[in-house]
Amino acid sequence: MISIRCLYYILLPSTLVLLVGFAAGFYPAIVLSSLGSADSIKGKLNSIRENIGLRKSLAGFQFCLASIVIIAAVIVTQQVSYFFSRDLGYNKEYVVSSQVPRDWSPQGVRNMEAVRDQFAAMPEVAKATLSYEIPDGMNGEQDLLYRADLDSTKAVTVQSLFTDQNYLETYGIPMKAGFFLNAASLTDTTGVVINESAAKALGWADAREALGRQVKFPGYGPAFTVRGITGDFHFNSMQQKIPPILFNMVAYQYRYLSFKIRSGNTAGAIRAIEKKWAALLPGSSFEYRFMDDTLKRLYRSEIQLKKAAYAAALLSFVIVLLGVIGLVSLSIRRRTKEIGIRKVLGASVPGIITLFIRDFLPVVLIAGLISCPVAWAIMHYWLNNYAYRVTVTPTPFIVSVISLSLVTGGVIALQTLKAGNANPVKSLKTE
Repeated sequence: MISIRCLYYILLPSTLVLLVGFAAGFYPAIVLSSLGSADSIKGKLNSIRENIGLRKSLAGFQFCLASIVIIAAVIVTQQVSYFFSRDLGYNKEYVVSSQVPRDWSPQGVRNMEAVRDQFAAMPEVAKATLSYEIPDGMNGEQDLLYRADLDSTKAVTVQSLFTDQNYLETYGIPMKAGFFLNAASLTDTTGVVINESAAKALGWADAREALGRQVKFPGYGPAFTVRGITGDFHFNSMQQKIPPILFNMVAYQYRYLSFKIRSGNTAGAIRAIEKKWAALLPGSSFEYRFMDDTLKRLYRSEIQLKKAAYAAALLSFVIVLLGVIGLVSLSIRRRTKEIGIRKVLGASVPGIITLFIRDFLPVVLIAGLISCPVAWAIMHYWLNNYAYRVTVTPTPFIVSVISLSLVTGGVIALQTLKAGNANPVKSLKTE
């Protein structure tokens, strides 16, 4: 059976198409039906009462919608570019990750750590790390953590990451104080590592104050000592603020091997890793992904929105062009005699072009004045969904109004150029 949601997405566009088609055809049908039979046969349009206000209002509506779409396209592009240009808190360059076969027994973890060390010894690989998570936003495990000198009602939610001691060096995440996980962490069951956001969320104004202090998990007796504090980095999408993060040593679960490839011959390094993978992990495929590609998947909806905005902006330009061409053509046809008279009285072609541009330019400017605050409100609402976002500047609004003005002026100039260069005698004979 077709669900209600499917019916909604089928009926809504269909109804919208019918309403738009009816609205588009109703007014012309009324106007044309008012023509006399003799005028209709002769093809005379002069008997149609010209509604200049309605014509300019419809043109202004087109300009207004086009301006909103162009502004939105520019701001969406700026936001998506911001995602890929902002400092992520780690170095994504030349980092490749791939999922590995899972054997979460103690022996399986030791075997995978031995595999990691063999990859790390390759000349093409600078660093290799074994972890349960990579910075792709795909992590749902959370814990509660609170300061030992406070009660459990002050607990904050922290995102738990399971990594080995090479994780920070592989991803280039800086340490702010103390030290990261190391081999001793397997036996040091009293130490934890957190990021700056976790330290601040727990109540320390300066993250370094947390070093050596004790924290506890609700419902778990022993206290843990903060051994290290890392810098903040974007593990999730920039729609969310950098969360408090707690690092745990890989002890029984893992999913990814990540490699920091030495720069110079990336393709050769990938081939070497793939060959080594086949030898060390037979029966499993090396389905690798660069962090750039991982980020593209993380921001897939935004990238798709950017493409849709470009398509909508292009379509808006086409609609504006068609509308301006139609309106100018009709205006030229009605004012052919006027053009001829102006030519006889000494008017130049640029002067005639300017005359028509002056007729439409105020419509573009008024549409811009209306569309700018509307577009600002829409995009401000959209940007509020992101914890990290661009600042809306006047640039998109200026670009929108100027581009529409230039396009309109260019179309009008091309349309009126032919009429302006026509023989004024033929223009005066036009009925």
